[in-house]
Amino acid sequence: MNTSIYKNFFAASVSRVITAFIGLAVIGFLTRHLGQEGFGAYETILSYLFIFTILADFGLHIIHVREISRHPEKEEFISGNIFTLRLILLGLVVLLAIALSLFLPYSSEIKTGIIVASLFVFFSSLSQVLGGIFQKYSTFYLVSFSDVLTRLIQLGLVFYGVKAGFDLLAFVWVLALTAGVQFVLVFYFSRRFIRFRLGLDFSYAGKILKSSLPVALSILFTAIYIRTDAIMLSFMKPVSDVGIYRLAAKLIETLIFFPALLVELSMPSLSQFAFKKADDFNRAFKKTFKLLFLMAIPVVIGLIVFADLIVLLLGGQGFADSALPLKILAVVVGMVFLNNLAGKALIALELQKFGMWIYLSGAALNIFANLLVIPRYSYIGASFTTLVTEILVTIALFSVLYRKTSLFV
Repeated sequence: MNTSIYKNFFAASVSRVITAFIGLAVIGFLTRHLGQEGFGAYETILSYLFIFTILADFGLHIIHVREISRHPEKEEFISGNIFTLRLILLGLVVLLAIALSLFLPYSSEIKTGIIVASLFVFFSSLSQVLGGIFQKYSTFYLVSFSDVLTRLIQLGLVFYGVKAGFDLLAFVWVLALTAGVQFVLVFYFSRRFIRFRLGLDFSYAGKILKSSLPVALSILFTAIYIRTDAIMLSFMKPVSDVGIYRLAAKLIETLIFFPALLVELSMPSLSQFAFKKADDFNRAFKKTFKLLFLMAIPVVIGLIVFADLIVLLLGGQGFADSALPLKILAVVVGMVFLNNLAGKALIALELQKFGMWIYLSGAALNIFANLLVIPRYSYIGASFTTLVTEILVTIALFSVLYRKTSLFV
């Protein structure tokens, strides 16, 4: 792993610690102001749209990093085509999400919230695909700066909203507004490195879509077993159960950013070494694995030991029931630390089709298990199915890597 990756990981980690604390403060304000039902409705909106966000991505973010790392002489052409593809897919997917929500058994407030939050999906998704440029040029600190700034803006607006007595929809508007500000900043910074233009070469776009399809399906299936538990809870249990479960899951999502960031910053090197320097690829993979493993151990133990205190600080006494799902999901964090690396390694090696089938199996298992356990065990059952799914997916991903490359950590 080269020095620039360490520098960017350090800078991005510092900013992420800052934004994590800001995010936790936002959660603390929202849980106390909205209560179990209001926070549950807020998270139902975001969980529903999360699936469509992944669908709009279509694996383009990861493919973008791989392509501009391998073909720097064509980076403007590549970036312009991929950004245009993302824009088109976003428009179609957002319209689909809104249309489908009209037929779901949600309250009118949640349905309106989905329409408003579609703006958040639109802007955050465009920001994400541009992130590949900063990964390639090892300038991820610029993304970190924009993230910190917009999170501070969100915190200020949420604090004001609590004092002013904002309702649920007003807080969703705050989320959409801050995502728009972040996109403007990320787009502005990206022009310093690649001044791409909108455009679509149909032959190249077809090639990219064909390459990204297995990645897209893999990410979609992963999203299904990560977020459909909250959606299924919203269908089968009171919305307050969603609030209890999502408080624990929200903390988990904050923490898994760190391994995801390290793996994303390693992706350009893994892509470059995949077919040219096998020894360098193995070395980079093993170093990253060891670092992730060492990071995972204290995080898992800390979450289990301090779960009750953590949920008390975040949500107050009204969310005390979130402690048990947090203890269960703590082990999920350890699995995600490791399988994130294995999944990205398969993409770098162009073995993404194998990952796709693994994630599909995980999604199918998760949905089937949730149908059985949620009616009886609610958010506790959802926590256990997520844990079992992550364990099996992790084992399967590393098994494929070993069989196809003899790579052993």
